[in-house]
Amino acid sequence: MQSTSRVRLSALACGVVLASTAAPAAYAGEVAPADRRTVQVVMVNFSDSALADAAKLESSLESAYYGKSGSLASYYNEITRGRITFGPAGTDQVTGPLTLPVAASCDTGRIADETQKALAATGVAKDTYDHVSIVFPNEKAKCGFGGLGTVGGGKTWMPDEHFSIDALVHEFGHNLGYHHQMRLRCPDGDLGAGCKEDGNSHKSVMGGGGSAAGLTAAELIHNKWLTGGELTDVTKSGTYTLRPLNGEGTGVRALRIPLGGQDKIIVEMRAKAGALDGALQGVHAYRVTRGDYTRSALIDPTTGEAKAPDADALRAGTELTDTAREVTVKVVSSGKTQATVAVRLGSGAAAPAGPAAPDSGPVAATKPGRTAVSEAPARAPESGVRPHVGDERLAETGGDSSTVPLALGGAAALALGGAALFALRRRRRP
Repeated sequence: MQSTSRVRLSALACGVVLASTAAPAAYAGEVAPADRRTVQVVMVNFSDSALADAAKLESSLESAYYGKSGSLASYYNEITRGRITFGPAGTDQVTGPLTLPVAASCDTGRIADETQKALAATGVAKDTYDHVSIVFPNEKAKCGFGGLGTVGGGKTWMPDEHFSIDALVHEFGHNLGYHHQMRLRCPDGDLGAGCKEDGNSHKSVMGGGGSAAGLTAAELIHNKWLTGGELTDVTKSGTYTLRPLNGEGTGVRALRIPLGGQDKIIVEMRAKAGALDGALQGVHAYRVTRGDYTRSALIDPTTGEAKAPDADALRAGTELTDTAREVTVKVVSSGKTQATVAVRLGSGAAAPAGPAAPDSGPVAATKPGRTAVSEAPARAPESGVRPHVGDERLAETGGDSSTVPLALGGAAALALGGAALFALRRRRRP
């Protein structure tokens, strides 16, 4: 396993920015129905390694998964305005500890298989839950990840010593279909000059933002969590007003701007709302390539030096421009409660749609299955066993006991060198 901690995205030809006036086009897309997901949280011991204080851990897990605040359930309930909820699969919020007939290791496929067998032996069948979340002792296994989840699937693995609410909501984001969200550095807003990937977006829990950040508009679009009045499809040049993405009230929260084919620019405004987005004031834009909203990337026109969390927000007067596609986006004004964005479209933005990416498209209405997934290790597990689950790819959150605060039931930052770093890899069963 390589030690690199960055996702390598293919180079994207980026483009965008400027405006005039027109009435918004209402979003005609389908909005996802309410969805309740059942979670089987299970503590497990290995044959040669056990959880240190299972009773204390159980109480902490109940708070982390289902607490009224600072939990998996409260996080996604707030972000989706109740469109998705997570609840326990049975009368017990947490099951176990169950002892697996396997020595401590990072063989996640074996851990999952034996856990589900152990659950079945207690009368809990696989078809009685949508998600299984496995918490295991890491003192002897020494797995190098802070969390692991199947993308579009229903499994998560959480080493006890690295557990945090940040890792938990991130891994369930993978279960909901999201990949890691990266940053595209586009100097001076020139999207046609060859934007380059440069680390994580920090605008989403999927981009190293932790549980203090919500999901971005592009990610919400993927799972159909924006209503018709909240998303405007820009079909002509005009000036548009945005409200905060996660704020109260009604109004347009995101713009979807065509770049030709199925490429889009998504523009949103962020501001503190409840427990979310306290450091994300301002307008942000994301590139969606070939209709794949699960891999959207932040468009950052600034230079690469260290800045405050919201320093990459698009200030009033900032333009993003794609000359070849005749698209210009300009931030006219940006305040605490609303922003105004002007868009100018030419004929190049309305090119015929091309084929969609193989894994693109909304998944909110579907239950988790054995779908393809991606993985991101921060460092190789000391055991040398590569994480795998059959034919699934896995998405891993980097974790290290010296860099990831232990925050059971809390909201500690998931950090590795000051940021959550990720890398995608495919794992297969040998």
